[in-house]
Amino acid sequence: MTSALQNIVKEAYALFAPYTIGKTLDVCKACCITDAEEQELVSTPLRSISSDLFFRAYYESARRYSARELREMKHFLPRVLELVSDYDFPTYAVELTFLRLDLDKPTAWTGPELELLAAFATAYFWQSLAQYPLLGGDSLDSILVMFGIAHFDLAPLLSAWAASDCLPSLLHLKSMLLYWVEPGPNASAQFTNPFATPPVGEAIIIWLQDANVNRAFSQRLESWLVEGSLPSEADASELSLAYEILRRIRLA
Repeated sequence: MTSALQNIVKEAYALFAPYTIGKTLDVCKACCITDAEEQELVSTPLRSISSDLFFRAYYESARRYSARELREMKHFLPRVLELVSDYDFPTYAVELTFLRLDLDKPTAWTGPELELLAAFATAYFWQSLAQYPLLGGDSLDSILVMFGIAHFDLAPLLSAWAASDCLPSLLHLKSMLLYWVEPGPNASAQFTNPFATPPVGEAIIIWLQDANVNRAFSQRLESWLVEGSLPSEADASELSLAYEILRRIRLA
């Protein structure tokens, strides 16, 4: 975890401290969560809750979409941010991690809370851009979708990616292009990650098609292919394929 993320997590514990929980939670105990699991979660100190316990006793529950549910989510949020910072996710799919925040309803959040979440997303994305592969084997495009479908602003994250010229960021790019970008006729393309909503997929494709972004990435890829010292021949081959995909989807 970078020092920037450490500071944000520390601030989160202070900012969300007023959100407390009782002896029970607003979770589904008809078929999702057992009484024992609920009690294990509420009795465990916040900073000691594991991702496995969150998954079993909280994230497996059907949603209530109540004010109480959101308040309880805010109580747990600092620990969730701390776990995510180390790529230890409390859900079965990375992309689903922040859906319970309901950020499409911003009036349920204070200004400082929203600012902290935005700062976390940006700092976390910068941390992720600098390492390939990510700890645990998850992909950067999954992280991007995680924030996108949870209604975080993707613009700062996409700008960070476009500004990063390190090799790990390009390896993340080629992985996304090879696995989740399907070129079509006339420079069209589709983003095929199954968790991405249409607005998120469209935003990513529009960004990749942008002439300035596309050319900048193409130039970096070309530079590494011609002059760089790549980890393996497989990386060189895949970067070459990524270069061709960028060329095919570039808008004039």
